[in-house]
Amino acid sequence: MILRTLVLGVSAALTLVSPAVSQTNLTRDELAAADYRAGRIAFLQRCSACHTLAEGALALQGPNLFAMFGRQAGADPEFSYSDVLADAGFEWTPDRLADWLADPEGYLPGNAMLIPEAVPQDDITNMISFMMVETGAADWERPEIETVSAEERAKPPAERFPSFWNHLMSNTTRYRWVEGEEEIIFNVYYNTDGSVTSDKDGVFGFWHITERDMFCYALTGLPLEPPYMVQCFPVAAMAIPRFAEELWQSEPAANVTLYGGILPGRPN
Repeated sequence: MILRTLVLGVSAALTLVSPAVSQTNLTRDELAAADYRAGRIAFLQRCSACHTLAEGALALQGPNLFAMFGRQAGADPEFSYSDVLADAGFEWTPDRLADWLADPEGYLPGNAMLIPEAVPQDDITNMISFMMVETGAADWERPEIETVSAEERAKPPAERFPSFWNHLMSNTTRYRWVEGEEEIIFNVYYNTDGSVTSDKDGVFGFWHITERDMFCYALTGLPLEPPYMVQCFPVAAMAIPRFAEELWQSEPAANVTLYGGILPGRPN
């Protein structure tokens, strides 16, 4: 399908289970002129905990999105979708995605996508433009963005990422580890000195921010097999303060599902 067809939002014939016809009408010029950097930040903050964009990248809680535009919804054979999305009967277009992001549950009731809140209208066009560039759907060049200066990168994390820092260092991270019929719930606390402590005896670890602004942490002493885990996620993904017992989901080991969330405050 050519890009102009994608941009105008013309999709395949809909089945009876499809949502209403798209209400958005994004033009190619609007998408090409969108703010790539703002779209990247919006994607990292709101979507990167569950989705990857690069060709061949692994699926996370949600499917890898490379080449998604023009593809039938729920059709990636490498991912297990909810029945509602698998039977939706439409192709992804920029317009379809814009309507979806504005109200995922209302657009396709019963779908399983976990989203704490609808994406603000101010972010949607920028984010879709960024996603089109990164997933091979754009017919314009990837815009150049300013790199972080050495002076800025030398600042401590609390100054570079104040929202992220205050959120993660002042609140409780809650995990629910599910392995078969076993379930273990425990809290961890990311500390300003780079350590990680827990309310579960024997569990401890450390964290580090990489040169690519990825927050990576390792925990050991888990009363499970394996007794450790290592995970990374973009700092920007945690820059917007959100509270819920379950905000993201991952698979740190075979047959293991890990649910993570943030609870307000922490013990003294």
